[in-house]
Amino acid sequence: MKISEVIDALEPDSKLIIESMASRKGLNGEATVDQLASLYPHTDTTMTRDERLALVSLVFIRSNKFAPKLDFVKRCEILALYRKGLTRDSLATMYNVDRRTVTHIYNPNSMHYKPVRQEEVGLGRERFQQTYLTPEILNKALAFMEDKKEVIGNNKHANRKSGLNVVRGKMCEFDHRVIIQWREDDIPGWYYKDLDGDHPEHWFATGEASLRTSQACYLGMINDITDKLVSGD
Repeated sequence: MKISEVIDALEPDSKLIIESMASRKGLNGEATVDQLASLYPHTDTTMTRDERLALVSLVFIRSNKFAPKLDFVKRCEILALYRKGLTRDSLATMYNVDRRTVTHIYNPNSMHYKPVRQEEVGLGRERFQQTYLTPEILNKALAFMEDKKEVIGNNKHANRKSGLNVVRGKMCEFDHRVIIQWREDDIPGWYYKDLDGDHPEHWFATGEASLRTSQACYLGMINDITDKLVSGD
């Protein structure tokens, strides 16, 4: 497999390191991963720790049949769209990835995809969204939501969990006050608002199924909410 076919799946820092390592050996993106790895055996004492880590990541991606489908930019797009209210299920469908991948991207407590969240912090929320929510991506999201308008079967009267609920989600260490309410949004259905989360002003749904009843919304919310990200000074 060519380096150029997998390098975009690496984190930005690792990508730069691999490009530098290849250049030092006179290789370009058309060279294979195996060719690069053969020029940097584990016995090479000149390799730094960061170079070893980057090479391990590259070889792993080449070998793993479940190699990441998203490059850094697409991961940032997902985070930016999530901040705008798109659900985890919608984003997983749009980008053809597992729902857990989306969760790891936006969950501040996840050990995965930290560079994506650091990019948002470094740029600031507004500039981050301006950078990654391009007209093309916005049109893609709008087209997707247009398709979703065809969803039927959401029951306004299934309101057993409607109102304020105090819960502790599966990814939380603290109790959260969560409001569940029927809303006449683009897709009428049941939504939740986490008063103790990072975005207490936003309404969320976790997928088509969660829109159908207040109980379904409740069950989806339990798996979706996270504790508020606390920034240190």
